[in-house]
Amino acid sequence: MIGVDRDATMLTQARERTSGLRGVEVREGDVHALPVEPGSVDRAKIDRVLMHVAEPGDALVQLHHVTRPGALVGLVEPDWDTLVVDAEDLQTSRAFTRYTTEEAVRNATIGRSLGRLAEKAGFRVETVAATTPVFRDFAEADQTLGLGRNMQLAINAGYVAQDRGRRWFADLAEGPFYASFTLITVICSR
Repeated sequence: MIGVDRDATMLTQARERTSGLRGVEVREGDVHALPVEPGSVDRAKIDRVLMHVAEPGDALVQLHHVTRPGALVGLVEPDWDTLVVDAEDLQTSRAFTRYTTEEAVRNATIGRSLGRLAEKAGFRVETVAATTPVFRDFAEADQTLGLGRNMQLAINAGYVAQDRGRRWFADLAEGPFYASFTLITVICSR
């Protein structure tokens, strides 16, 4: 098994976590230029990476290049346009989602495009599935979704007035809480 990342911190953590595992190798590299021999990979998984990269389609072409015929590939990405945060102030929740999709995430709707991009890269799409992670715990959602951090950025960017954004966040913390989004999984083959 080979793991690839370009971030030094992530590489260090991955190497620490896998240090006792046989057959696991962590390599420095970029998804646009994978440090793997062409046609050498028989299984691959990309999980919540394509939403951050410059050219997701090119990354999938690169993945196709390093996979061998018959390889299976799993792709998992969110569609941040489906982010829902329940609040009495619906307009601020909508502004938060709009900020997330327009500014915070490079490829915010990549989940819905996975099947099309995989086919364009030369893969055969076997399965497309959608799941909806649901958050009922405010602290967990804040950590996973970056509610407070991203609301402050939305305020700074002019998507939400400061007092309204801070009130929205404080109200969410008081509960009860609900947030969700759609996560798309595509299984394809070469």
